[in-house]
Amino acid sequence: MSESPNADTQHAGRPGEGSQGFAGTAREQGRSMAYQARDQARTTAHDLRGRVADEADSQTHRTAGTVRQWADDLAGLAHNAPGDSPARTLVAQAAEGGHQAADYIDQHGFGGLIDEVQDFARRRPAAFLGGAALAGLAVGRMVKAGRAGSGGARPDEPEGGSAWR
Repeated sequence: MSESPNADTQHAGRPGEGSQGFAGTAREQGRSMAYQARDQARTTAHDLRGRVADEADSQTHRTAGTVRQWADDLAGLAHNAPGDSPARTLVAQAAEGGHQAADYIDQHGFGGLIDEVQDFARRRPAAFLGGAALAGLAVGRMVKAGRAGSGGARPDEPEGGSAWR
């Protein structure tokens, strides 16, 4: 063995040089992965927003069609009612209002409806909160009536129903 005892350290380079290079590479790869993940998250969020907006617009136009159909039905009722009937006038006014609402929904879309509701809530907060409370009560009553019409207690209620009804 004619090699000197320092031969191993000469071939290995400076102490820590290999681990520093590895740490630098790992750091760069970590940054690259973080940027890619962030870009993918942004792209996914953008796509999701687009899908939600498309679905909201689709539902809005479907709602406008339903409102228009109801208004047409009311107009047909008003047309067939006797000429001097006060109910005819009320039904005709309701049909006209329905047609106007359907046209507004079609023209402004979901975003326009949201903007209009927010504007109303800012201008008349008490009326908005009162309307929201009434709408909540109406929905609650419809759900309760639907449950009663479907035939009985929920699976998690005792046989006699809830004491809070």
